[in-house]
Amino acid sequence: MKISQDAKELTKIKILEAGVELIIEKGFKNASMREMAKNAGVSNPTIYNYFPTKEQMLYTYIELKHQQTQEILNAIEDFHTYTLREQLQTLIETELELYLEDREFMIQIADMVFHSSSLKLESLYATNRLFTDMVGEMIAIAIEAGEIETPPFEEYLPKLFWDYFVVVVAYWVKDESESFENTTQFIDHSMGVIEALLQSNLLNKASELGMFLFKNHLLSSLTRFSTKQSRFTKMKRKLGEVFHG
Repeated sequence: MKISQDAKELTKIKILEAGVELIIEKGFKNASMREMAKNAGVSNPTIYNYFPTKEQMLYTYIELKHQQTQEILNAIEDFHTYTLREQLQTLIETELELYLEDREFMIQIADMVFHSSSLKLESLYATNRLFTDMVGEMIAIAIEAGEIETPPFEEYLPKLFWDYFVVVVAYWVKDESESFENTTQFIDHSMGVIEALLQSNLLNKASELGMFLFKNHLLSSLTRFSTKQSRFTKMKRKLGEVFHG
């Protein structure tokens, strides 16, 4: 009998929840796929159909939280009336709130990424498509509404904001202040800086300065260096001809 896509999704989530609980209880290294399958009520071959490795389970968890965050934001009726800063900050705070119930699991992920290097950061970054899409849409709407001017390198801003979010999560997992007050203040202060940069013309002015320096100084220096290298290569070739014959 063919299993529906909805049934597959429910099975995947059930396995993922069982895996997260076991990893929290026993640690990533000691949690076995066999025991995860047993706790989820599926066969050993079934769990490998959904998650070939434990690492894949971690990445799927992050992607699931992005999906849940998007659903929560879409359900906020007046979300479109929020300022860009309010939208971005709500995105961050919503995702952190979803991580909260599995904070011990997130601590293990952070430790493997930033300390033990058993998880590659670039693999974690491969989970960010939905997150960066949400950020990109927020920025595009803010530009269209005239809230901010079109910033230089607009297409890279969502990925830069993902970098910032990774830093926020790394700070949060180490935060032992009451109700994570330090993380709240860190987000407030850093978002204030981001808001000021986007609303000012500083990024555009910095970009113009960078292009001026590149065109008038760096590019000409590279051209001169390339010319010298070409002359040096010709001299080497001539010397080689002399020595060989």
